[in-house]
Amino acid sequence: MPQENTVDTSTNVEFVTEIMEFSRYGALAQAFVIEALRRYAFQVSIADPNRLDSPGLSGTAWVAVGKEIDAKLAAKYGPHRTIKS
Repeated sequence: MPQENTVDTSTNVEFVTEIMEFSRYGALAQAFVIEALRRYAFQVSIADPNRLDSPGLSGTAWVAVGKEIDAKLAAKYGPHRTIKS
């Protein structure tokens, strides 16, 4: 019998909480999410806002939120360090 398409009605907060708390990989999922946040927030915080502008998104606002999240993560976990190849 084919599986019915179901719509996930959880909020973004509920969804991220589910990812972080109910992974078969345990706390490793939390480390993954935090690392993803650190990397993306850092990249956005140093981006040129003009390159992020679009009809539905202010590049200036996106960079500002990237800086805010990057600062919060740095305060908790220390400054972001880039990996050199």
